[in-house]
Amino acid sequence: MRRSLNALMSAVAVLAAPSAALAAPTVVDFESFLAPATAYSVSGVTFTTGIGGLLSPVDGPNGTRVAIGNVAEPDPDVFVFDPIRADFAGTMGMVSVDLGDWPSREFGDDDLLFLEIFDAFDVSLGRTELLIEALEPSFKTLSITGPGIKYAVFGSAGDGGSSVYADNFTFDTAVPEPGTWALMILGFGAVGALARRRVAFA
Repeated sequence: MRRSLNALMSAVAVLAAPSAALAAPTVVDFESFLAPATAYSVSGVTFTTGIGGLLSPVDGPNGTRVAIGNVAEPDPDVFVFDPIRADFAGTMGMVSVDLGDWPSREFGDDDLLFLEIFDAFDVSLGRTELLIEALEPSFKTLSITGPGIKYAVFGSAGDGGSSVYADNFTFDTAVPEPGTWALMILGFGAVGALARRRVAFA
């Protein structure tokens, strides 16, 4: 009986392992993003920016290709950079992104970077912000977790936006899928039933 119980518990442990643990987080480094577009889709996520705006690949201050939301204003003298939105094919449990500002000695200023996550009903699930100082060449990593993330928005939270660059956009399901939870409940129920049976026959 002890062997049967141990075998069943081992099987349940294998079957009930969270699905998120089976795969590494997905990282979008934008190296394959070659030309400006209204949308850029890769690895189950679609990036857009503003209404009618363009998402553009550029060589970033970190030495790799990065993405930036183009100015979407009709007046060429108004410099407004739209935040970037990332829509997932499924739902996620974790999102992370590297954000940076090109250090311009002419226009350099402090920027408030932000990352906000939403569910399928456009309800905010959380927001994180970090300040990046003028002329700071390094990128800042913003990360946030929460169940049921359907899309994320990130960029500069300052008035009028800013030329904020995005790189290494990372996401993961992070939490077990409903089917995994059901399997875990069934498995542990079977273990409990077997344990009760063992006590009854002891």
